Amino acid sequence: MKKLSQTERLKLTFCIVLCAVVAAMLWSSTASLSNSEQVTSRQSSANAQTSNQSTAQTKTPVEGCLDCHNNIEPMHKYRPTGAPLEKLDEGKDALGLNCTNCHGGNPVAKTKEEAHVRPKFPDEWKRDGKYSSANPERTNTLLAKESWEFVRFINPGDLRVAGKTCSSSGCHTTETSDVTRSMMTHGAMLWGAALYNNGGFPLKDPRFGESYSEEGGAQSLLQIPSPTRDQTQFKGIIPFLDPIPTWNISQPGNVLRVFERGGRRRLEVGLPDKEEEPGKPDKGLSPRGFGTNNRTDPVFLGLQKTRLLDPTLNFLGTNDHAGDYRSSGCTACHVIYANDSNPKHAEAYAAFGNKGESQSGDKEIPRNESGHPIKHQFTSAIPTSQCMV
Repeated sequence: MKKLSQTERLKLTFCIVLCAVVAAMLWSSTASLSNSEQVTSRQSSANAQTSNQSTAQTKTPVEGCLDCHNNIEPMHKYRPTGAPLEKLDEGKDALGLNCTNCHGGNPVAKTKEEAHVRPKFPDEWKRDGKYSSANPERTNTLLAKESWEFVRFINPGDLRVAGKTCSSSGCHTTETSDVTRSMMTHGAMLWGAALYNNGGFPLKDPRFGESYSEEGGAQSLLQIPSPTRDQTQFKGIIPFLDPIPTWNISQPGNVLRVFERGGRRRLEVGLPDKEEEPGKPDKGLSPRGFGTNNRTDPVFLGLQKTRLLDPTLNFLGTNDHAGDYRSSGCTACHVIYANDSNPKHAEAYAAFGNKGESQSGDKEIPRNESGHPIKHQFTSAIPTSQCMV
């Protein structure tokens, strides 16, 4: 065996050391990569777990309302057909709205008494002598007297609350604003015609209309910007409407009082009317002057008492006969009640009769009680029977 020189031994030693260093570096790199992959894997797993926990924590729990009303229909339907058995998804309708988003109330309460908003006048909301979720008969202006919270609870589409419900988050802002100034709400065309044609008010343009604030008080309606005279004359745009005056401050002396049916003439002591025909008292036409025996103008009195246009969208329907089962505000048209059994007028809704009874999947709503909508759902397919009295 040949002996290596000192120079060759140094070269060999250098090569061995170099190979050892390279091998050590490669091993270290592989180990680091493996550890890095393990760390990354653990971090990914931890992040996924944290994400799942976060999702579980932020997921809105189903409201307690569904403990009783679990089969109720979604107000905004998922499918165009609005299948009868369609239910809420995770307690929400097609727009992601849950019960209390619209109705208010307490979603975490364990009893009906705690969950429901209570009325200020509970006895007025009875139907057939018992408490019921049905619309009572002939509530007239009861809605205007109730609290804002209770009005929202029974009907989120009522015009007193629609600005905070239907109009919230930009959903139906324009429509809500328009309907508060609609003729179906203020009724100015009837008041204007009756007052002008019977001499109760001297101007032909309507001056009075019906409108209520969120607090339930009568309010004026203003058109901003104010219309020009041409717009008023040719397009019927009026600058403002005031509330109808109370009848007891209106002018006395309308000659139409002579046509009223009633009892005997009010006697005036010491001032007999010798020209009065027997059995035909000139009620209201005193010899002291034209109309001086009258107490108030019958036109304003008639508007306040007969309410020929009622109910407008401000209040519930009378809910006591076919053709007048309905709610108030937006809901008055867009939530259908069984009002007509004639297919010519009600089409598909005719199958549900004309007694205002429910066909809802909600078992808490009785099927044989008038004053309920057909089901808890909006529609834009509104039959004429919903509006015709």
